[in-house]
Amino acid sequence: MEFSKELGHAVSRRGFLKGALVGAGALSLSSRLALAEALVTGKRPLTMDDIQGNGVMKGIVQISANENPLGASPRAIEAVAQHMFEMNRYSFGTRLPFMLHKLHGIALGDFNLANLDFDNPASFRALREKLRIMISAGSGPILQTIGLMTVGDGTGEVIEAQPGYGQVAMVTESFKMTGAKTNVIRVPLTTDYKHDLNAMLKAITPKTTCVTITNPNNPTGTLISHDDLTKFIDAVPPTVMVFIDEAYIHFAQEPNYKDGIDLALSRENVIVARTFSKIYGLAGMRIGYAIAGPKMLGKLMLYSGFGGGLSVLSDAAATAAIEDDDFVGRSKKVVADGKNYLYSEFKAMGLEYIPSHTNFMMVDLKRNSQEVVRELRKRRVMIRSGMGQWNMPNFIRVSIGTQEELEVFISTLKDVLGQKTVG
Repeated sequence: MEFSKELGHAVSRRGFLKGALVGAGALSLSSRLALAEALVTGKRPLTMDDIQGNGVMKGIVQISANENPLGASPRAIEAVAQHMFEMNRYSFGTRLPFMLHKLHGIALGDFNLANLDFDNPASFRALREKLRIMISAGSGPILQTIGLMTVGDGTGEVIEAQPGYGQVAMVTESFKMTGAKTNVIRVPLTTDYKHDLNAMLKAITPKTTCVTITNPNNPTGTLISHDDLTKFIDAVPPTVMVFIDEAYIHFAQEPNYKDGIDLALSRENVIVARTFSKIYGLAGMRIGYAIAGPKMLGKLMLYSGFGGGLSVLSDAAATAAIEDDDFVGRSKKVVADGKNYLYSEFKAMGLEYIPSHTNFMMVDLKRNSQEVVRELRKRRVMIRSGMGQWNMPNFIRVSIGTQEELEVFISTLKDVLGQKTVG
């Protein structure tokens, strides 16, 4: 049989090539097998030299911060380019609040940017009474403001899931350094890594000022149903604020899932926060917003001001990105495809993972994850360990990157764990 025909049979050529390469002592076993697979399939294995993530230096796999692997919305990039010579100017009038109200179906009556009288304070007061959305320079300042609001007279108490994002709790707890008697109650998740709403409800005391819910949760990626969330909120005393962080809500994969915005608009003690950092790829531009009824929104503005702190460029980026439906669709798809790829790979590796409704996922390595993360970093692959604030010492959190980034991550992880990369 001709050699070329022999190579046409995948099983035969795989065995032949693996055997031929077994004596190549200059290569590690995993590298020899990877090379064999490349010759069998005609596909060269990806290496660090092939990787150039959006917004990242060449040769680094950055999948640790839950950023958008596609980069920023092209419309946002174009808008920033068009307005970059205006950065010596302040950002006064903006269409963004009006666009967001329209996006979420919140009526503003006859108010729009064109008929707003900038010289008439009464015009602003009338608009403010109608507003249900407050813009912010990222959702981080909103969480910071929520933390300040919960402190109250210095005895405020926050309830939050553990593990959870934790920023509101950290702000509240930090006031202890000033002598305040603030308190944080961290309620463990259920055995399937979801918010234990019953336990959180039971944890409320007369001192409780805020209950924080991240939905989908960070870091576990689990989702609370709208019905369960509604029942929980209605059982919480009306004097207790319920803060819902929906940073990752666009990636929820439950069909026809209903978010919590209707709860923020219909309940006086509920605030929902959103961000442009994830689905729109604008993490570096710092754009977020809060949605709440008039009473709660008034308190937020009292603490953080009316303007929101957006720059000319971040305002331009946001107003362009919000209309980029194509980019939103592609962002959802690349995340869904990336998760499916990782699910398959982790299953083949015998690793358990938590199915996720976000653009990241948690994986149980059954060993000290900090050591693995350290070794991956040496190989220029950046992920997060579950150690520290999350108290999940055997878990890693992996952000969804491009297909190429995920392939290099999996290959590198197998090397670090001592598994074969092919075969």
